[in-house]
Amino acid sequence: MVLENKDYRLIVKTLYGLEEILSKELLSLGGREIQKINRAVAVVGDLGFVYKINIALRTGLRVLLPLNEIQMETVDDYYDAVYEVPWEELFDEGKTFAVHVVGTNEELNHSSFAGLKAKDAIVDRFRDKLGVRPSVDKYEPEVPIHIHISRDTVRIYLDTSGESLHRRGYRLEAAKAPLNEVLAAGIILHSSWNGGMPVLDPMCGSGTFLVEAALIAHNMPANIYRESFAFFNWKGFEEDLFVKIREGLLGRAKDYEGKFFGRDIDVYSLDAAAANIERSMFEDAVRLKRADFFEAEPPSEKGLLLINPPYNVRIQADTHQMYRQIGDTLKEKYAGWQVFWITSDMEAIKSIGLRPSRKWNLYNGELECKLLRFDMYEGTKKLHKLNR
Repeated sequence: MVLENKDYRLIVKTLYGLEEILSKELLSLGGREIQKINRAVAVVGDLGFVYKINIALRTGLRVLLPLNEIQMETVDDYYDAVYEVPWEELFDEGKTFAVHVVGTNEELNHSSFAGLKAKDAIVDRFRDKLGVRPSVDKYEPEVPIHIHISRDTVRIYLDTSGESLHRRGYRLEAAKAPLNEVLAAGIILHSSWNGGMPVLDPMCGSGTFLVEAALIAHNMPANIYRESFAFFNWKGFEEDLFVKIREGLLGRAKDYEGKFFGRDIDVYSLDAAAANIERSMFEDAVRLKRADFFEAEPPSEKGLLLINPPYNVRIQADTHQMYRQIGDTLKEKYAGWQVFWITSDMEAIKSIGLRPSRKWNLYNGELECKLLRFDMYEGTKKLHKLNR
């Protein structure tokens, strides 16, 4: 069972609140029979499509390829379902693997137990067929395997991505509380911005918003910096096909003359941002500057402002006072701008003093967040002056 280049019903994982955007991405890349599910999207595509979406997706976290599905009654049923997958045809015994289990049921009442039984089945299969066994690496497996248990239903998947796709490869330097790259891209795509207006991140941290915006504006594949994917380790990996797909995606890149502005008051954050932006090769497009948002002037008359201020979780701050100041600054200086603001501090939102035109529920890691859109109309500044 070397994987055939046939259609598979793939599961693409994402963050809560990004399912709709991920669906649109998959459709634009040629996906079929798209179905949104919780924190994931199901899509039909062949092995070439697997390669393609791993390279290109901005809002996907990992791509899972189905191997087996059963309705189990006993632990033996579960073991047999894992054992009957021809693992020795999928990867070489010299490759390391690991099993990640999500969910439990009455028979498999602990994910560690389920993972151990699955590991035993895979090892036993190799021993019986080849007389050797592969090694387990829990932390950096070359062949990650996912098993989803929902009541009596067991689904077994190959993880085609390996390391989560939010790890693009350009961000090696991190400031405090960095924003997940997939979330940053999702926020920008929520704005429907695709170039044209300047972009400003006034509290840019390690520069994630800036790089993701530059990737979108230049139509560059999100994971072009990645050095490897899990499918590199499969038997039958078609390197020539992968290179052709990668070059085809790169061929769609376009020139973009717009500018991206990153500001922060923290020198360490700006150094981290500069290193990441240089690694992404967008240093000519992004202008970094040490500046206080409350004192600095906007870099242009209008644009897209992306803001991820402290939530008072990993970075301690008086968020009520800060959010009030940010709201006042937006009203005073940023008429004509479109603002997208993410925060998990639901109480401090009340201090902003602006009514959002739209709200979305998102998650930043384990933190439940609100994404707020503010349209700063020309009259906002005049009204602010009258109220002072």
